[in-house]
Amino acid sequence: MLDNLKDNLSQIYAITEKNIKLQLRHKLNWFLGLIFPIIGIVLPLVIMGQLFTLTDNFGDWNRNNFVVYQFTTYQIMLIYQILSRFQSNIALEKGMMTLTAMFIAPFKRINLLIGIFFTHIILILIPFIVFFVMCYMFYPISIITIIFMFVVFFMMALFFSGIGLVFGAFVIAKEKLIILLSLPLSIAVMFSCLTLPFDFFPETYKFFASLNPFYYLFNIVRLVWIENNIIISISSHILTFIIVLVLAILSPIIGLKFFNYVYDKYGIRIY
Repeated sequence: MLDNLKDNLSQIYAITEKNIKLQLRHKLNWFLGLIFPIIGIVLPLVIMGQLFTLTDNFGDWNRNNFVVYQFTTYQIMLIYQILSRFQSNIALEKGMMTLTAMFIAPFKRINLLIGIFFTHIILILIPFIVFFVMCYMFYPISIITIIFMFVVFFMMALFFSGIGLVFGAFVIAKEKLIILLSLPLSIAVMFSCLTLPFDFFPETYKFFASLNPFYYLFNIVRLVWIENNIIISISSHILTFIIVLVLAILSPIIGLKFFNYVYDKYGIRIY
């Protein structure tokens, strides 16, 4: 059993190390991937900065705590990029003709997927921590809340990893269908109140946002921070926490089963 654990860890480490080296060969692309999300939070900060001169708040958000909203938006965007990480890494393995050999060899598919997950976490870790510290400096929270924040972010990463596995499955077998996944996903993110608060929008938009699981996933991150009391946060938003927990558990399980199903049924379709 110990030997089996060592083999699995060795495979995960090898995949993670190889992927990181490949990604860092194109440092400009990696750097731009970290910079572009910052651009996405600048305009909302300017807009809300002006609007807060006309009103005291939009729901839970005001001039003092809105920086938490936008800094966590950047962190969410970094984690969200794990979708493209699964897609690009599996496509790269497929293009290099190493994916088939890897699956034929005594190499567990799940180790490949875990390796991709850790690759993304490591590549975004420094800017993620920097923005976390900056957010803490503007709006300090307790050590318990900090730990809980990382738990919530980890659950978010698990959720997006499950979706990433679905993208990866289509890469190996039905790559042309990826657009059918990308479009509804983009619409879901658009109606998730990612960059501007829920109360800022008209009622029609609020209705669609309230049906969107992404909204609850993103919103709970912000609320936990500004409330800075885990007991209050859980008791006040118990339904949201249940939704987030269910998504974090089911998404990677369903994604992995779908990935294995597609591979077993269709194999790897070479270009």
